[in-house]
Amino acid sequence: MNIKKKKKKITTINNQVYEVLKENIISGELKPGERIQEIKIAEELNVSRSPVRSAINKLIGEGFVESIPNKSVCVRKFSERDIIESYEFRLIIEKFAVEKIACTINDDIRNKLREFRDSFKENGYYDKINDYLNTDVKFHAYLIEKSGNKVIQEALEKVSMMISPFRVIALSRPKRFYASIEEHCLLIDSLMNGDVNASVSQCEKHLNLVKEELLRSFKGTGVISFD
Repeated sequence: MNIKKKKKKITTINNQVYEVLKENIISGELKPGERIQEIKIAEELNVSRSPVRSAINKLIGEGFVESIPNKSVCVRKFSERDIIESYEFRLIIEKFAVEKIACTINDDIRNKLREFRDSFKENGYYDKINDYLNTDVKFHAYLIEKSGNKVIQEALEKVSMMISPFRVIALSRPKRFYASIEEHCLLIDSLMNGDVNASVSQCEKHLNLVKEELLRSFKGTGVISFD
C-alpha cells in the first residue's frame, strides 16, 4: 500500500487524512478488498494513529471501507447486487434530470452542454482517458445540478463517489470507450434539441451499457462477488 498525498490544503489533520484516504480509494490507488493498515498509513502520512482511526471510521460510515469478521478493515468490495442497485438508482435520478432539462432548456444550458460535447470529443482518444473521465464526472454532476433538486443531488453524490473507482474499468476496452463518446454526444444533442423522449432513452441506454460492462469486466476477477 502506497498512500498518495493530496496537494489540496485541508483545515485540520483529521480532514486531511480523511480526504487523502478517500481520494486514494476513488482513484483506485487503494483497491477493493485491500486492507487498510492504520499504523502504516500513520507512518506514511507522518501523523498519529488517532486521525487515521477517525478517518477510517468516517469512511466506514460512508460505505467506502468495511470492517470484516477478523477485525481488519478493507476497502469495500462490491457485490453484483451493489452494482445493479447503484446503477438502477442512478438511472431513476438521471432520467428525471434529463427530462427536466429537456423541458426547460435555454441558451445558457445549451452553451454549457456544447462545452461538454467539445470536451468529450477533444478527449476522445484512449491516451486521454483520465481527462475524459474528468469530463464525464463533471457532465453527470451538471445534469443533476440543473435538475434543481438538492436532495437527489446529495444522494447521488454519495452513490457516485462509491462507484468512482469503477469508472475507468467500465471504459477499459477501447471499443466501449469510443462507444461512450457517441452515447454522450447523442444525449447532449437530444437535450439541446429539447427532445424529452430521445434524451430519456439515450440516458437509459448509456447507463445500462455502463452497468453491463462493469458486470462483464468483473466476472471471475473476485473484485466483486456474484451471489
